[in-house]
Amino acid sequence: MNRLVIAAVGLLAACTWSNSLYQARLLSKNALRAERDRQPGQAQLLWGQVIVKAESAYARAPHGARGAEALWLAGHAAARTHDCVRAVPALQGALSAASHSPWQQQLLLELGACEEALGGPAAASIYAMLLAMTTDPAVRREGRLRQGHALLLQGNWDLALATLAGEDSLPARLDRATAFAQLGRTDRALAELSPALAASDSSVRWVDYIETFAVHNSAAADSLLDRVLGFPTLSVAGRSALILAAARAALAYDPAAADRRLRRLDLGSAGSAAGEGGMLQQQLRLTRPTTPSELRGPVDAIAAVDLADAGFAGRRLADLVRYGRQLLGKNDSTAAGAARGDLIMFALGELARDSLRAPRLGAWFFARLERDWPQSPYAAKALLARGPLEPDSADALLARVRRLPTNPYVAAANGDVAGRVQVPRLEDSLNRFIARLWVAKPLGPAAPERP
Repeated sequence: MNRLVIAAVGLLAACTWSNSLYQARLLSKNALRAERDRQPGQAQLLWGQVIVKAESAYARAPHGARGAEALWLAGHAAARTHDCVRAVPALQGALSAASHSPWQQQLLLELGACEEALGGPAAASIYAMLLAMTTDPAVRREGRLRQGHALLLQGNWDLALATLAGEDSLPARLDRATAFAQLGRTDRALAELSPALAASDSSVRWVDYIETFAVHNSAAADSLLDRVLGFPTLSVAGRSALILAAARAALAYDPAAADRRLRRLDLGSAGSAAGEGGMLQQQLRLTRPTTPSELRGPVDAIAAVDLADAGFAGRRLADLVRYGRQLLGKNDSTAAGAARGDLIMFALGELARDSLRAPRLGAWFFARLERDWPQSPYAAKALLARGPLEPDSADALLARVRRLPTNPYVAAANGDVAGRVQVPRLEDSLNRFIARLWVAKPLGPAAPERP
């Protein structure tokens, strides 16, 4: 009798498990049908039910082909509901448990997409696995497109270009344009963008390309901006957003270009774009000074403006005014030769260069460090910092560095062991000093609000 009861219980459990898997399969088919019928709400509801049934089936029998299928169905459904944190472990488990299943290629596509969404490093290798196993032309093409995009997200520009070579779809062209732009090859990027530009395709995020172009080639950024602004369907708000994005992108690299672009904005009109444009023009005033005395006027003038209701741009400008006042106050109160004055000057140079985006003012403070603290171990570091800020004098500045052979930084560069020991200590002291110097450490370049 006991054996009969045990057998009955086992049969009931097996039936329950089998029924859960069957229902998960059926619900999955219904969810896919709802997606095809453009019923996203119904599809999402069904996918949620698939997860419950599939996980129930897997919990009762986690081994074998059916256990692997239960994992696949659960992971597939989670991926379709955009829950990649839940999907990835299930998909990975299904992949490991069943290497020759009919759904393996779809699984790899789902797993790669989720790895991309989570920013994981494995997406490109997952697509490579798919390409190695499939002979289906359609699957191979999709795998190549996805692998190229994954490589792009990883910043592997050259390999992304090689992977996407020959593909003429819009996504492939846009990815190649991004890779070329990041490599500074803006002419090739423009060639890839030409079909979309000719079609006045407003679905493309043109602002991303304009911002990337601005880093490498100001003229190319202007050219692209001109073409996009010529789209007949571009709204007034869209036009303003593009101009502002192009101006923001140029602030760090080419203030003159930022000013030139802002002049295309109708600052006399009402609206947030005009307000932010005005804030950016005020910010540009802080990039032009070459000495502390030249900075004082713009700082005082901007401080007199009420920025309380000026939004993100106003808050950023208020921060810059605060940094400008800190800079002026520290410089005025630091006499030549004062203890730790060299560290203060280096901190002020970085503040002017990185936060105010005033390169010539930053160079002034680095020059003052060398002039008023000539024996400072940071003198060579200050000379090297001036090089990129004064490109016309870069060779002369480097020659002066070479005339400081006993400076720890120069000695370390020449292979001196004692110098190599000293430099990390000097860097640590400088970083700790700068962190303590400001009540609130100056911000780096602010992340612009995207239109």
